[in-house]
Amino acid sequence: MFLSKSYRTQFIVGTVLLAAIVSTASHVIKGQEHGRPTRQTVGNGTASIDVFAQGLVLDMLTTERDEGDLSLHHRRSLDGGETWSAPRLIDTSMKPISLASRGNEPQIVAHEEHVVVHWSTKGTARFGAGPMVTAISNDAGNSWRLGSNPVSDDFSGPQNFADMTADEKGIFYVAWIGSHDGPAGRALEVARSRDFGASWEQHEIVDASSCACCWNKMIASREGDVRVLYRDYGIRDMALASTKNAGESWSLDGTVGKFDWDFQGCPHVGGGIATATDTEGTEELHALVWTGHSERHGLYWVKSTNDGSTWTAPLPIGGERARHADLGISGQTVVAAWDEARGIWVSVGHGLGTRWSEPRRISREGFVASHPIVIQTKDILRIFWTERDEAGVKAWRSEALVTE
Repeated sequence: MFLSKSYRTQFIVGTVLLAAIVSTASHVIKGQEHGRPTRQTVGNGTASIDVFAQGLVLDMLTTERDEGDLSLHHRRSLDGGETWSAPRLIDTSMKPISLASRGNEPQIVAHEEHVVVHWSTKGTARFGAGPMVTAISNDAGNSWRLGSNPVSDDFSGPQNFADMTADEKGIFYVAWIGSHDGPAGRALEVARSRDFGASWEQHEIVDASSCACCWNKMIASREGDVRVLYRDYGIRDMALASTKNAGESWSLDGTVGKFDWDFQGCPHVGGGIATATDTEGTEELHALVWTGHSERHGLYWVKSTNDGSTWTAPLPIGGERARHADLGISGQTVVAAWDEARGIWVSVGHGLGTRWSEPRRISREGFVASHPIVIQTKDILRIFWTERDEAGVKAWRSEALVTE
């Protein structure tokens, strides 16, 4: 078993604000090359990571690779990621893991002592993808039992690029990309559980045509209010789906960051989304979206103050090759994180994005780092990522950004 350890390097976002605004890159902008992106180098170590937060309580799920073997491990932190419990192995022998890579990770969700994880089992679809299965713990991860597929245990099709979340009442939600007979061959699907994963209901195809291989991002800002950021089909802009009634019904809320990117391929890039409350009490939606449009290639931040009906003009974040991004919000501070030039970078948006700091690299030189996850733990935003050393061994790391 491969073990990693996190480290903590803090910087204070105080009242002295950095006034520099992220500048638009002056180099020539190029469009995304056609064809499938280069697949990640497969090495031993941490193949995937996911983290879910309940205040200072964090639950982490990692997939560890040892040659051809994949194993699933759970850790819990009670102090916002400063220290962690010993990893506990989740038995997947009855339902072996088929896929576990950054962007297509097994996922974790929790409410108090109830924890649910999911992974994709082996199937006959491309790259061996099959249906998802769940495992359930009702004692904070000390013991686990096999759960059910959110659709049906008889379902045999592939289910990938999922995300899970929970609202304040403890209703669990999952969104994924599944096979469908529509024009795209893939659809955005959702389900919910009102008994901490013991059973699933309200399975619904929200969008019958979605991108087949970009991961979804799911958030629950309050009880029954859930949103999914996903990549659309045809015009490959990011889009928003939401429910206001705990999954009884879902609506398609349109494009998040309009680029009109007409691309017949799969970019393998998702996005990040978070909610905030401004000084007057208005809820805001913030998102990081990536486009391969030939004239506006790159990563952009957008904001909505009317529940996603309209969005601000996209603001470029990072350089031309910035991608694989996430963001988090604490108070009036937005933190955007992404990978670029083999490292993890952050930029801080003060005043809910009115003033952005210059990008700052937080990952170590000499390692190939990618796919940051931004987790809010009260007044701390902690960033997780994976990195690969020269021998190809991958490990997870984290850094805490204190916002005061």
